[in-house]
Amino acid sequence: MSNLNQHLIDPTLTAPLAEEYVKSNYAEINRKRPAAKPDSRTYSMELEVLQEYLKLISSEMDKRGIKSKGIKVTMGKYPEKSTDPKLKPEYLGYQMIFFLPSILAPETIKI
Repeated sequence: MSNLNQHLIDPTLTAPLAEEYVKSNYAEINRKRPAAKPDSRTYSMELEVLQEYLKLISSEMDKRGIKSKGIKVTMGKYPEKSTDPKLKPEYLGYQMIFFLPSILAPETIKI
């Protein structure tokens, strides 16, 4: 496999890391939002869908001869209004994340 163990976070660190986000970034994000509608803080998706997407990215990168494959997690925000049927109305106006393929520079891989 890869150097997975070098990237795993000790489970005891997850709570302090999440608390730091809530105290800083999340507090700022919600400063101007209605108290009853705080922005999203966690995101979930079906594991099978994520695995299929990662396979698709890997396959497409293989076709292009890309060896240093990565994935970029990007922050975004749903628009306030949309007629796009893929966007659930209850998510409009909230932040979100999405994944993009990323070509890693050799020095990035050594993390």
